[in-house]
Amino acid sequence: MLVFKFLFPFLFAFGKPDHDFKMSVTEVVYKEETKAFEVKVYLFIDDLTATLTGDPNAALPTSKTIGDYVLKHLELNVNGGKQVLSFQSIRQKNDQVLATFSTPVFTQKIKKINVKNSLLIEKFREQTNMVYALLPGKVRETELLNAGDVEGEFSF
Repeated sequence: MLVFKFLFPFLFAFGKPDHDFKMSVTEVVYKEETKAFEVKVYLFIDDLTATLTGDPNAALPTSKTIGDYVLKHLELNVNGGKQVLSFQSIRQKNDQVLATFSTPVFTQKIKKINVKNSLLIEKFREQTNMVYALLPGKVRETELLNAGDVEGEFSF
């Protein structure tokens, strides 16, 4: 551990290290208090900038650019009906971006959620997009999506 603490500052001395895996995480959570879905998308900044600008070391694009990109590559259907996702915010933390979205009020009993997620796949064929679905009183369900299968289904 001491060696790691000593060498850690030098790992970043000559630019950002490339991470070995290409992954995003999307959380689809139904919030009882608002009667709506909250969707959070976590993306590595270098993968996002490489996809949007062609340069992994480029400056982070605007919130609008990121929001528009996510909305183009992420679709949420509940009980067979497409949900309109509204951009809420972008937050940067360390090497990740968190993009948050919400849906209009949804008061039906939730039986099935379908998610289509093709984020970053046009740039990285090895990209994995992990999607979580969480409803109050239910166990969190997970789907792993990739270039060969960009759609996941959750039944409740």
